[in-house]
Amino acid sequence: MLFKLLMLPISGPLAGVEWIGHKIHETALAKLNDPSEIKRQLAALEAKLDAGELAEVEFEALEAQLLERLREASRLMRRTNSS
Repeated sequence: MLFKLLMLPISGPLAGVEWIGHKIHETALAKLNDPSEIKRQLAALEAKLDAGELAEVEFEALEAQLLERLREASRLMRRTNSS
């Protein structure tokens, strides 16, 4: 108990930084796995293809990655909702 009290000036701010880091990580994962965000990225990718900014091969590779993220996000949402 005494040790915790003596270490409070050091451990208190470190715990705060750890909490903030955890919240930032949660927020980033939520945005990364947000289906509407992934769909927005898919639409932007298609617009780049239509504008000639991407080759068909590049588009297909990036689209496959985004579709996989979308499937994974859907799986995570189903797991979360069924729990």
